[in-house]
Amino acid sequence: MKMKKLLAMVLVASTTLVAAACGNSNTAKETSTKENIKDGGNLVFSIRGEPEILNPIYAYDRDTMTMDNALFAPLFYMNGDKIDYTLAEEVKHSDDFLTYTVKLKKDLKWHDGKPLTAEDLVFTMKQIMDEKQDSPFRSAFVINDKPIEVKKVDDVTVEFKLPTVQMPFMNSLAQVSPIPKHIFEGEKDIKKSAKNEKPIGSGAFKFKESKKGESITLEKFDNYVGGKPHLDTITYRIIADPNSSKVALENGEVSANYIDISGISKFEKNEKLKVVAYDEGMVDNLVLNCKTKGLDKKEVRQAIAYALNKDDLIKAAYESEKYAPKAYSPLPKNALYYTEDVTKYDLNKDKAKELLKKSDAKNLKLKLVYRNDKKTLENQALVVKENLKDIGIDVELKGLEANAFFQQFDNPDKADFDLIFNGYVMGSEPDAYKEVFMTGGAFNASRYNNKKLDDLWSKAAVETNKTKREEIYKTIQKELMEDIPVYPICYSNATIAVNKNVGGIKEAKTAPVYMFQDLSKLYIMEE
Repeated sequence: MKMKKLLAMVLVASTTLVAAACGNSNTAKETSTKENIKDGGNLVFSIRGEPEILNPIYAYDRDTMTMDNALFAPLFYMNGDKIDYTLAEEVKHSDDFLTYTVKLKKDLKWHDGKPLTAEDLVFTMKQIMDEKQDSPFRSAFVINDKPIEVKKVDDVTVEFKLPTVQMPFMNSLAQVSPIPKHIFEGEKDIKKSAKNEKPIGSGAFKFKESKKGESITLEKFDNYVGGKPHLDTITYRIIADPNSSKVALENGEVSANYIDISGISKFEKNEKLKVVAYDEGMVDNLVLNCKTKGLDKKEVRQAIAYALNKDDLIKAAYESEKYAPKAYSPLPKNALYYTEDVTKYDLNKDKAKELLKKSDAKNLKLKLVYRNDKKTLENQALVVKENLKDIGIDVELKGLEANAFFQQFDNPDKADFDLIFNGYVMGSEPDAYKEVFMTGGAFNASRYNNKKLDDLWSKAAVETNKTKREEIYKTIQKELMEDIPVYPICYSNATIAVNKNVGGIKEAKTAPVYMFQDLSKLYIMEE
């Protein structure tokens, strides 16, 4: 499943939304004064591969989503429970939460100068919900097998009618970046359309040129709804090898790039760069396969949790908690209704041994799978092996190359592991996390099954009372940590290194997956 593969890639590859400058005095020097800004110029970002398709109703991998965010403006961004409006001027809902009304800003333009109106939004929604168009976002707008009703009210207003209450619907709308009706109308298979090769969007930058296997260049869109961009162009340079990408960053050939926390000190010492770390809602965790021998018993899973040394696991991958604070809940700290009032499983090997004895599980042998191209994951695997050896559990380590590793998530029924490292970035809406823990959930790698919690997830999605909804999600977190289908390790930060002459980072807002929310705000500072 493509969306599942994105999850695994975003997480295990690791790697809100307020940037935290850190580790380097260069960061502190940035200001937002006009005197510092030099309009014009080009910034270069590196991507690992050619985007599969430049169309937001199909984007599912990091590189494609990054470019689509530059090319196509969304209705709005959800940052926690706050809304950053982009194409939309406002969104209202009825008292019964069954009708949502989106009002677009006036005089919106597509990159080709044509007006962007309610017609485009309605067209986009119909394509997303059309099963024949095969959009991965369809499930967000088909509720209990019933598509939502979408109709144009006037040129700037669209009404959405839901078949039943769905409290996460605002987050679903935040995923929508309209595509132009005048470009795609009549296309039987938008996914395969040649029109995606030179996309017409509404974002801060418009398509300029593509050099197959080398780079894609975008140029500023003067009529961008967020204001005229400072930069003339942005180039996405294709560099498949991570080491080559790092060298290009250090040499100044690349303006900004993600960096591993484990090697962050090298970049902090580089006077040509500044390091920015931010919480993107990543939850690093160890998945326990609840269907395999031994792990099907809650007491065994709890014993493992008490035996694991969280401090050592964090040090093995991230050196310290500076950029990877301990995790105790399966939800990230930026999620609505997050709580740490759960069983925390502080290191207690005596209790672990007692639980193992109580479970009557003997001579346990478990297979731990990890990505073998990530030294940090191998380091963590060794910690797990040693920790569990202390309580009498034998762990076999199995490193897999990336594609084979991701296949462990694509089809859980064919997965061959007892334990596996994973992580997820799923936003601030707690409903999104049900796919990790509900029976049959798209991302339920642990194959966890709990009818009581399934009912609570479903109840929370339709509960309109905020206090009651909060109580449900806190109960879910407590129950999950009691059952421990996944062991939360830490909330690892996203870390990027940026050329010291790049300004506007605070205004551009760091964001999960695509690094910066609003590229129009980035600029080159005068030296």
